[in-house]
Amino acid sequence: MADHHLKFALSARTRRAAVVFLFVFVLSYVFTSVSVWTTDSRFITVSRFIRVYGHENLIRGTGYAPEQYRFGGFYLVENFFKYIPLKWYDVYNTTLSDLLISEETWTEEMQKTVDKFFPQDDREEMIGEVQRVIDKTLESFFPGNALVQNLLRGMIDGLQWQGYLTNIEETLLTLGEMIPENIRNHLLEDSEETRLVNGYFTSRFFLFMILLTIIYFLCREFLNTVQSLFGVVLFAALVPIALQDFLQAETVLSLVLFSSMLLLTKRDGSRLVLLLVTILCCTARTDHALFGALIYGLMHGIESLRRRQWFGVLFSALLLIIPVAATALISVFLFPEAEYYVDLIQLEFNITHIWSWIFPSILLLLPIVFFSQIKHVEFYRKTWPWIPFFVAANFIVGKTAEVRLFLPLVIYSIPLVIGGMNRSLEGEEALTDSREV
Repeated sequence: MADHHLKFALSARTRRAAVVFLFVFVLSYVFTSVSVWTTDSRFITVSRFIRVYGHENLIRGTGYAPEQYRFGGFYLVENFFKYIPLKWYDVYNTTLSDLLISEETWTEEMQKTVDKFFPQDDREEMIGEVQRVIDKTLESFFPGNALVQNLLRGMIDGLQWQGYLTNIEETLLTLGEMIPENIRNHLLEDSEETRLVNGYFTSRFFLFMILLTIIYFLCREFLNTVQSLFGVVLFAALVPIALQDFLQAETVLSLVLFSSMLLLTKRDGSRLVLLLVTILCCTARTDHALFGALIYGLMHGIESLRRRQWFGVLFSALLLIIPVAATALISVFLFPEAEYYVDLIQLEFNITHIWSWIFPSILLLLPIVFFSQIKHVEFYRKTWPWIPFFVAANFIVGKTAEVRLFLPLVIYSIPLVIGGMNRSLEGEEALTDSREV
């Protein structure tokens, strides 16, 4: 009988793990693909060139601050993720690449498509407009001198520029041949540059899977299984508002490490593991490591001080010192030549720029509405004072329209929001200090 119950429990746990993995996998793949299409395809090949150029500088240690100080994600891509042979469909870059370098792309169907969007009559009309501009320009430069005008007009017509407008296929393929090799490589599917770009997308995919998994386990510290899974879906639904500036390699990595610090803090887990995670977080964002350490100090450090448990007090102090020391080490000793390409202080911009208020207000609306739920949970009652420091820091040195800056606060608030929603809708004590729901 006991064996039967054990098998049933294992089976239920396996099914639960399978469902969580399914959600995490699908949400991560959708998020990565959408971010590729909306963020990295905005400027088509230009964005790929900027990414590769910036990556090479950062790996050499000659990049700009603050990205150079957040080197962890770049080295992960350089030494690991770019060797995973996953290919991501970058619709605009693929289409442009095919039109510029592949004659096979120019099928009869493609020719019909071009003719529909750019009819022959419109091309003829454009040729006439260009010709009139040429004539007017020649007349303004050489008034009354028909001989010179006709000579120059003949020279211009000798360039056969009209053919570039009438034969679109030949024009684009000719342009493709003229593109310098270092830029042309960004169009090729199997080039080193494309492999590097796919490495960035792949890192985003796998790290986002890990992030959603950690968020699930963080929610399980307060909520039941279904509510925790809803927390994962809610976070995935909120993240797209951050995609307008989601190019940085450190973003998802720093969120993974920050959320790991939250989970270890809530569970009062291994101090050695927490120490290592804090150090790793400093390679992505030292400010996230600092606020993660502050949350730990508020939760456990103050209690250790009250009980005169000096080892706990020293450990909390060490966690706070590590990000500060890492900031000095990275900026002063490792990369002293890195200069900020924007002003360090952004307070005036944030105060006067309307979207610096709108985007954070929308993203943080749910946490703000359910902020009153803090009083019901010991973890939140003890740790919430980090929030005003975090918000103030981002308003001073960050551009708050880039709402990815506030994603750590969203992760911290997810269990609070889900519990508050359940409490409001069902009138139940949904958010507790344990997982016994």
